[in-house]
Amino acid sequence: IAGHTCDVAGTVTLQAEVLKGLAIDGPVLFPLEEDLPFLAKPLSGEERRRALALGQRYGVTALEESLPISVIGTGPDLNSATDNGLARAGDLLGMSVPEVKNRATISGAIEIRRYPSVVQVTLRAPVECLNACGLLAYAQEHYARS
Repeated sequence: IAGHTCDVAGTVTLQAEVLKGLAIDGPVLFPLEEDLPFLAKPLSGEERRRALALGQRYGVTALEESLPISVIGTGPDLNSATDNGLARAGDLLGMSVPEVKNRATISGAIEIRRYPSVVQVTLRAPVECLNACGLLAYAQEHYARS
């Protein structure tokens, strides 16, 4: 990767909302579903049905309700940015950094956004955690299934 940057021009239409009182020191994103990493996409009805059927063979009686969220991490280098993103997600969602790492690995991704100092940590978070931090309504609106 080159040690310099170049500017790329383009036109983008986006919707942003400032949430006062949210206990986080960086951006939170709800990407379009088609822009989510494959593992972070909400399960379809058929996927949920098949997962529950498989789980029931091993004594699982219910699946966790979860929805995608992305948290941006920044720092002077890639490792620091990753650590920052994981910590921000953990603080926001009320979970430990190891749990955030696990969830990003199993149901999300950690992606480089602007080398060397910006990452996007995406995971499917439990709806209880999203509700506790005041973001459940946004996630439900964004990823509603018809």
